Amino acid sequence: MSARSAVWACAVAGVLLGQAGAACAASLRATSVITGDNVRLSDLFSGLDPGQDKVLGPAPPPGGSIQVGGRQLIAIADQYDVDWVDQSPSALATIKRAGRVLDRDYFVDLVQKQLPDSEDGPVSVEVTEFHPLTVAPNDPAPVVLSDMNWDRRTGRFTATVYRATPTGDVTQDSFLLKGVVRAAHKVLVFSRTLAMGAVLSPNDVQINDSYTGHTAAGTVADAGDVAGMTLLHSVLAGDVVMARDLQRTIVMHKGDPVLIVFAVPGVHLTATGRALEDGGMGQYVRAINASSGMVATGRVTSASELSVEPGSHAVQSDPNTLRRLSAANRADARASMSLR
Repeated sequence: MSARSAVWACAVAGVLLGQAGAACAASLRATSVITGDNVRLSDLFSGLDPGQDKVLGPAPPPGGSIQVGGRQLIAIADQYDVDWVDQSPSALATIKRAGRVLDRDYFVDLVQKQLPDSEDGPVSVEVTEFHPLTVAPNDPAPVVLSDMNWDRRTGRFTATVYRATPTGDVTQDSFLLKGVVRAAHKVLVFSRTLAMGAVLSPNDVQINDSYTGHTAAGTVADAGDVAGMTLLHSVLAGDVVMARDLQRTIVMHKGDPVLIVFAVPGVHLTATGRALEDGGMGQYVRAINASSGMVATGRVTSASELSVEPGSHAVQSDPNTLRRLSAANRADARASMSLR
């Protein structure tokens, strides 16, 4: 007879005999989940008489379990006068102790609470080495952080974590916690999500003056430096702007015909020439004046125009440069004739 059938038979018998409070036999709990420090008789058997429950021994550690075989169960039932239904040497009871795991995020928060207040603003904590611990779910302070050693210059720290209630297993009761603390600093970040190939403007970036994440060498500091640059891959809002993620958008190509413009109040001079190098919007490139053979440096204002600033001086080109440009001009002329 199963335990459920025995309980039902007991209830029916009580009704037939007019004994609603008649005692019934106990049944085995195949699995029990406990939260306390001790295993009780009621963790193994249900249906005990009032006052019959007793402490049997210590519970397994949080997250652990123990199994009690049939012969031991029979011995326990005999010792505590438990009228156990369906006694069998093949029976088995499993007792599990509830637990919660202290993970990486827990130790990050623990370290942050232990750090002294920083005058530079918020900090971020990155844990590089730790050991997950399973503790009682209702324990408000399961571990103690001790021997905190923080090198402010490098940001690296170490600390020792101890269980507040040791288990007796030295490999589980303490470990060395390692990581890095980073102070807040000012960085340039993307203000919105952008797809690969997008041509940037200053409105696509912004300053985050309380950034605590990891940054490598090669960050872009000035929003003006990204204008006209092309993204080499997609980015998310908040990502740090890195030089390796950007590529100058070429609008003026080497050998292209250009208009060289010099303009100051009251004076506006222009000359035709050819670009000596590739350039993007706002970038300074050299061009050779087709009439004088002088090389001027100007800022790219369009695909075919350079603006020469006051104070800039043209220099004489070398013969090799003139020969190369002359050859390029003849090739362009031939190509133009072939299209007619």
